[in-house]
Amino acid sequence: MKRGFFWISFGCVMLLTACGLGTEKKAAETAETDGATAEESFVSETVTFVWEEPGAGSDCVLTLEPDGTFQLYEGVLSSLLYGGTYEVDGDVVTLKDTVSSEETKTFRFRTSDDRTELAFLADGSDELAYCKLEDGTLFRTGIQHDRSEYQKKQSD
Repeated sequence: MKRGFFWISFGCVMLLTACGLGTEKKAAETAETDGATAEESFVSETVTFVWEEPGAGSDCVLTLEPDGTFQLYEGVLSSLLYGGTYEVDGDVVTLKDTVSSEETKTFRFRTSDDRTELAFLADGSDELAYCKLEDGTLFRTGIQHDRSEYQKKQSD
C-alpha cells in the first residue's frame, strides 16, 4: 500500500508541476497587463506561506512572487491550482485568481507588520474548494507539518 501511495503522490506532484508551468506563464502575462513591477511589489523575493492546519492531504501553500503573481495550492488531494496576480492596499493583500476557473476568484488577507503572517479575511473572499478557511485563519512562513499520522492512516 505504501508503494501505491508513493506513486499516486508522485503522479500528483508531476501533474501539478506541469500545470504550474502554464499557470506561471498565464499569471505573468496577467501581471504584465496589470502593470505590476518588482519595484512596486509587496515582496522582494519569492515568499511561501503555509496554512497553520494541514490542507487537503498535504500543506495548503500560498506563494507570492516579486513580480506581483501568486500560486495557491490546497494540497495533493485537490486538483485545483489557483493563480493570478495580487495587489496590496495598506495591510490588505488581495489575490485575484484568473487560472482555476472561467470566473475570477478573490482571496483577501491581512498581513502582519513583519510580513511573516497572512490572516484570511472572509469578508470579500471566495471560498477554497477543499480547505475551509475561517475569518482570521493564519498562513505563516516557516511552517512544517508532521505528516506521519496522515501517512500511517494511508498505509492501514
